Amino acid sequence: MLVLPPMSMEEGFFDAELVENSDTSILNGLLAATGAVSIVFLLVAMMMGEVLDGIGNQNSPPLQPGDQVELEWGEPIYMPRHEECIDPGNGQDEDYIAYGIGYEPSLSIDSMGNMQVTAHKDLRWGGEDAPIPIFLDPDDPGLWYACSEGDQTSWDYWASWFWISTDNGSTWGHGDGFEPTPGNMLSSIPGSVTGGGSECLGDEGDIAVDANDVVYYLDTTLEDNWWHRFTGGGSTYEMGSVCQRMNTMAADDRPWVAAQGDGIIHYLGNSGVSPPECTADTGRYWYYHSENGGNSFSQCYSMPGGWSTISSQKNGSYVFVAQEDADTDSGSVQVRISDDYGRGTGPGPSDGSWESPVMVGPRNGNCPEGYPVVNNNEGGTVVVVWADCPGGNLGAWDIYMAISYDNGTNWEESWTITPYWGEAGGITMYPFVSISESDVVSVSFYGLEFGADGSYSQGDEWYLYAGAVYQPHGNDSFDWYIADPTPLHIVTAYEEAEGDVHALHDFFETVLSPEGDWMGIAYQQNIGEHPFEEYEEQRYIKFVRGDVTSNVPEPESEPEIEEIRTSPLIATDL
Repeated sequence: MLVLPPMSMEEGFFDAELVENSDTSILNGLLAATGAVSIVFLLVAMMMGEVLDGIGNQNSPPLQPGDQVELEWGEPIYMPRHEECIDPGNGQDEDYIAYGIGYEPSLSIDSMGNMQVTAHKDLRWGGEDAPIPIFLDPDDPGLWYACSEGDQTSWDYWASWFWISTDNGSTWGHGDGFEPTPGNMLSSIPGSVTGGGSECLGDEGDIAVDANDVVYYLDTTLEDNWWHRFTGGGSTYEMGSVCQRMNTMAADDRPWVAAQGDGIIHYLGNSGVSPPECTADTGRYWYYHSENGGNSFSQCYSMPGGWSTISSQKNGSYVFVAQEDADTDSGSVQVRISDDYGRGTGPGPSDGSWESPVMVGPRNGNCPEGYPVVNNNEGGTVVVVWADCPGGNLGAWDIYMAISYDNGTNWEESWTITPYWGEAGGITMYPFVSISESDVVSVSFYGLEFGADGSYSQGDEWYLYAGAVYQPHGNDSFDWYIADPTPLHIVTAYEEAEGDVHALHDFFETVLSPEGDWMGIAYQQNIGEHPFEEYEEQRYIKFVRGDVTSNVPEPESEPEIEEIRTSPLIATDL
């Protein structure tokens, strides 16, 4: 390496007066000298550039397929409560009374980087009594409350939690129309007919954003679903003053929503039994289709299989559903694909535009409520990840990945991306995948590394893990990092004795920013004892952002925006 001595100001710059008093020959000589100095500076700059390679996004060499994507994590943020609903006497840990109680968060993002989070309400925390005695409190049924003085509750309103960020995750607040709604459930019943937003009684939901950045929020009451629409990333409520009922899918336990184009919505409902409004088909999951922003839906198409999720392109025509092939202890993971917006489905013998399921990988065990998760981008990349439990719930878990780079026409052979935690292994629960338009594939999961005894034991710690790879292919591995240094949960003696691995509940979600330069994760942390549930803890929703520090190549071309066509629907008006 060439090392140059430091250059003084006098040596580095020529005196202006000397140039003015020189003749032409002297001037030419000085210009030549200046050119030589310039060349030296260029050489130094080039060498310095080589020295600085790998520092930051600009100076690192571009990633190659299979390379790790480096992420720099920010400070985690707790989701807030409305100030007027904070109650030091409601049973929350005193250090966390300003934060919302919830679990199983869903997270979505629009083209401007605005994000939306919803989370399951803690039904027990509606008061010491419960209004559904069969399920919650058989001895002492009572009323639910929301933000009502003198009543113990962790809810600010009747709908499920709905938080938004319009500054790329720096700060979080409540969406428009989701103001505090005080009172008990009896006073809310007329509000669910005459009032919208926070007055629409809900339990858990899911969120999707279409190509026009319209936010669609489905909130289930178990008995049916409410729909909410927003613009401005959630800062403008577009539904008026009356709650919009879906009139479908009785007893939906977990809704999934995807959106594309101009108001095309895909709703995948988890019923477990044949809904009364459907045909005699059977299946755990049922698909509903809307092309008018959720004002009406086709009714209704059975998608037989086990746990499932759905995703779609924003501008393209493809829709994907990943499923366990059946509600069995082992089998395979399958993907259903439509290349025409999921059209043509409804009662009858036709599958519409949905192709026969494609098997993408094995299942060697039945992880507790372990959803295969599918996600895609506009360029044709489709990824499915799932947890596998060959040794049962308390054995070492695996994470499998399957990937296609041509909208599911061809799939690479699935492979494991399980972290190496020594021979004993650990638990990799609820892996979730996101994909940028530049083919950065990020995977996150709730992880627990087994201790020295090699088993699930009291004191073991759950953490949030994440990793990312550029254009992964078969047998590429992930470097896993803890995204939040605080344990999300510590295994209790009761959980060890009962073999209970469900403390962090059923899922969480991630997103990658529109430019692919950061990722966001909404997740759950357990803190302190639960005031109404034995052997349970208080549950809080957090968000953390990780900035990409690697030099990720730009997509080769902008994705084509296909014209959105409309067609007649078999519809039920809401």
